[in-house]
Amino acid sequence: MEMITVRVSKSDPASVSSLGQVIRDPRYAGSDLYLRVDPGDYVEPQVIGVLRHVVVVPAEGAGTVTVSAADETNVFNVHEGGHLEIHGIGVRSSSDDYPPLYAQEGARLRAVDCVFTAPRRVNVVGARAELVGCRFEDSGLLWDSGEGSVRDCYFAKAVIAVQGECSPRISGTIFTGAHDDWHTLYVSGASPEVSDCALVDGGGIYVRDRATPEFTDVRVTGARDWPVRVYERSRASFTRLVVEAPRKEGTDAFFVHGDSESVLHDCEITGSTRTGLAIEGGRLTVHGLTVNGAVADAVLVDGGEAALTDVRCSGVGKAALLVADGARVSVSGMSVSESTQEGRGAIASVRSRFEVSDLRVSRWHGPMAIVVGGGGVFEDIVGHEVGSGIHSREDATITVRGMVLREAREDGLNILDGTEVRLVDADLSECGEDAVYVQGGYVTVRSSTLSGSGERGVRVGAGGVAALEDTAIRDGRGDGLMVEDGGRVRLVRCTVSGNDDSGLWAADDASVYLEDTTFGGNRGGDGDRVVVRGTRGAATGPGRILGGVGEGAVRDRERSLESLLTELDALVGQERVKREVRALVDLQRVSAKRVAAGLPALNVGRHLVLAGPPGIGKTTVARLYGEILCSLGGLERGPFVEVARPDLVAEYQGGTRTRVLEAVERARGGVLFVDGAHALVEEEPEESDPHGREVVDTLVGAMSEPGKGFVLVLAGHSDRLGELLEASPGLRERVARTIEFEDYSPEQLMGIFAGEAGERGRTLGEGVRELLVEHFRRRMKDEAFDNGREVRRVLDGAIRAHSERIAEGGYTTVDDLSRFRAEDLESATAAAAGGASGRGGGRVASLMAGLDAMVGMSDVKDALSGRLAGLLTAGRAGGGPSRHLVFLGERGTGRATVAGIYAELLAALGLTSRGRPVRLRAGELVERGEVSRRAREAFDLAHGGVLLITDAHDVAGEEAAGALVELMGEHHDDVVVVLCGAEEGARAFLSDHPDLEARFGAVVGFSSYTDEELLRIFVGVAEEVDLAVPERTRAVVAEAIEACSERFAAGNGHEVRALFQACAARQARRIEGWVRSGRVLDLEELQTLLPEDVPGEDGAGSALAE
Repeated sequence: MEMITVRVSKSDPASVSSLGQVIRDPRYAGSDLYLRVDPGDYVEPQVIGVLRHVVVVPAEGAGTVTVSAADETNVFNVHEGGHLEIHGIGVRSSSDDYPPLYAQEGARLRAVDCVFTAPRRVNVVGARAELVGCRFEDSGLLWDSGEGSVRDCYFAKAVIAVQGECSPRISGTIFTGAHDDWHTLYVSGASPEVSDCALVDGGGIYVRDRATPEFTDVRVTGARDWPVRVYERSRASFTRLVVEAPRKEGTDAFFVHGDSESVLHDCEITGSTRTGLAIEGGRLTVHGLTVNGAVADAVLVDGGEAALTDVRCSGVGKAALLVADGARVSVSGMSVSESTQEGRGAIASVRSRFEVSDLRVSRWHGPMAIVVGGGGVFEDIVGHEVGSGIHSREDATITVRGMVLREAREDGLNILDGTEVRLVDADLSECGEDAVYVQGGYVTVRSSTLSGSGERGVRVGAGGVAALEDTAIRDGRGDGLMVEDGGRVRLVRCTVSGNDDSGLWAADDASVYLEDTTFGGNRGGDGDRVVVRGTRGAATGPGRILGGVGEGAVRDRERSLESLLTELDALVGQERVKREVRALVDLQRVSAKRVAAGLPALNVGRHLVLAGPPGIGKTTVARLYGEILCSLGGLERGPFVEVARPDLVAEYQGGTRTRVLEAVERARGGVLFVDGAHALVEEEPEESDPHGREVVDTLVGAMSEPGKGFVLVLAGHSDRLGELLEASPGLRERVARTIEFEDYSPEQLMGIFAGEAGERGRTLGEGVRELLVEHFRRRMKDEAFDNGREVRRVLDGAIRAHSERIAEGGYTTVDDLSRFRAEDLESATAAAAGGASGRGGGRVASLMAGLDAMVGMSDVKDALSGRLAGLLTAGRAGGGPSRHLVFLGERGTGRATVAGIYAELLAALGLTSRGRPVRLRAGELVERGEVSRRAREAFDLAHGGVLLITDAHDVAGEEAAGALVELMGEHHDDVVVVLCGAEEGARAFLSDHPDLEARFGAVVGFSSYTDEELLRIFVGVAEEVDLAVPERTRAVVAEAIEACSERFAAGNGHEVRALFQACAARQARRIEGWVRSGRVLDLEELQTLLPEDVPGEDGAGSALAE
């Protein structure tokens, strides 16, 4: 299009005196315009509408032309298709309703060296704009969904607001002064790139509504409001951000809220009037941060997550890092110095989790760290000229690896209130009081040095426990160790020397165990001797100096390896188990011979998984295995500690880890046997079990720690133990092997019965063996059948019946006094047979009632009932439809639960011989292009029952389909397959492979739950743990579900349970607060969820994300 140059002048009568008049002149219709404007103030009677390319240039340079509107309207309005370029002009407006310049969607705008003065902001709405060297006064710029850039501009009491889906570039721009109504730099839902900008003596940066901006080389100085805030699920990145000297009292310099996230690189915060950097429920990643002179905490993580690297803090009023309200934090590289207040921990954690490495603290008034509840790991930490080392309270659990502490004014470790601390490779010297003080808590110290303490090296108060190994306690100005009444201490391979008072002083009611520990040069007592295993002491006045040998050194006579292997071979059946154990024994023997020959030992794993049905002898094998390791020298002759999930999972936060570690400590030198370990993973694959995960993670940590000296044996159901190992790579790596146990045959069970009966003085008379074999054959069809336990139940019943018969004179010969007759077993076997036959009635009714009680899924219930009726009818007539089914639906819709009920119903109806399904992930079908070993084992284990294959939506291709077709063909009559997956992926997998699809009898669809059904599930979950949900709380839960409807539609019951866990956690914190305040609670208050226990939309989202 042709561009025409037109002169605009107020002083030349021959020229046009209005810009708008030129643009509206019909002579120039259809032409682009280049307007050269003479100096002057141009008041336009109408809005200047731009529908084509218009260029406005002052004839005598920038600053000589001002354009304004006469009425309440825009000065410029650039329409779709319009293109406005303005250079060096002023644009003024006094309208409170209309922006001085409005660039609409589809328009283009370029402004260079212009000045905009108006109470309303320039609007760029869906347009493409470039603003260079411009000045904005009193209002600023609203950028809504457009693209382009702002460069080298100046905003005086003016702002930029960027919103909508857009990513403009803002660079080289300065903001001074604060606007009364708007944030200086406001980003909502947008992704701008902001660089080389400064905000001086004004407002701050406010990011919200899922925005994803990037800030580089931005400086915020003297802010009169919060300098930086990130809200509403936004993700903001800051590189080389500097925040200096905020003016508003009591504000955080940088604040991240809700489910938002911020990433900081090489940033600096100075002179904050409250916290330097704070997140509340959000996520934070830091790679380089300096915080100087914060009035309160340097960094606060309140209920969120943070990963901090290379952080430097100085001149801080409270904590350098405060972690609170269930937050999770990792720190790598942090230096802290020069606190301004006493008593504050450089690191403070309150009921949260942390991992801190490479920490340096110096010239600090308070402790290096204070931990209240929760816990975590410190690694490679150094303190110099600090108030004290680490204080722990309220059941905290802490591991410290590599700690150096010099010249602390008080204690090195101060451990109270049921907390547990493990200290490894530490050097604590010149502590002003005790190097380690523990009362009512537990401390383990290994491979450490405690020297030059102002009082005691180790002081153990009432209820305290201290276990020290390979540790030196020397050159203190008091006792080496003091153990007060009610305290306990254990020293193994330690040295206690050069202390001014006693080497070890113990009160009358203290408990002390010493092993291979040396006392020497202690100037206040008679502890200068080498004390051997089992040392205990006698009273010597008000306290005790320990010496001599006590009774604790006596050990039971060890059994020989040959006798143990003979006992193993004598076990009924389980030939594969015996081979596996003997293989491990052979490896241990070879390793021992290598060591004896001066060669390196083999890296032979010792931890085991024993997988199989209940009552199969797993505990017996585990005991024998432990004794065999002892006989080979692989273990001390320690205890066999048997625990199950209830023994390891605590009812309160932080208690689970403590329970696990206590069990590990009890098993030191022996075997920790976890029975029913399958209960550590949820039966419903989609469900979350944080307690089970914490047990496993703690066990893995203990297995990794040198010197623990125990063997872990996990026992449980094969399918779910496989899921447990799959979910924990750390556990899987540390387990030497998984040994599979098989069900005993009826004949083997009869043999076990005969053997145990013989041990109890009984023999088997005529017909008893046949009766037992038939009884066990029937019972093996019951999903509740438990092998050896059933043998003992029948034997106990037979002994009672036999005794009653003999007491009533029912014998004719002496042999009858010890011989079972068939009639002696009738009662026990009849009860079981009645139970078995009842499966066709009572058991089926019970299972169907359980299915009917499940929320929703009416179509599923109808489909399953119809399928079972068809199978029964066909079974009587011979032949019939396929028992294999496909369950399709989103996660959390109950697919796996219904599959389990289907398996039990098939068994109860006599259509299969076992009820509990075996599980296999679809991704495990193929390994290196062939049918996997795991898949074949799963089909073998599922023999006579149901195989549940999950995650069918995650597989594709001919190999997986071919593997499944092959295995289903091989096990055509003895394994029922239920295939579960999400609708889209699983249906496509089947439709792509008709030969596989044809093997399944029906496809059952699982719909997502409605909001009302989700609420019913929530109430049901609460009632399972005896928590009442009153109507007012249900209303708030319903609102939370509705607010996150998309998430709940995708996650269903899984998301409901996550929401419930968040509610339960909040209720626990609320009750804890009430108790601390002195409030007396009744049972109803303890068992009721209140509306304030329910997170809002952000809270629910945060809880589910966790």
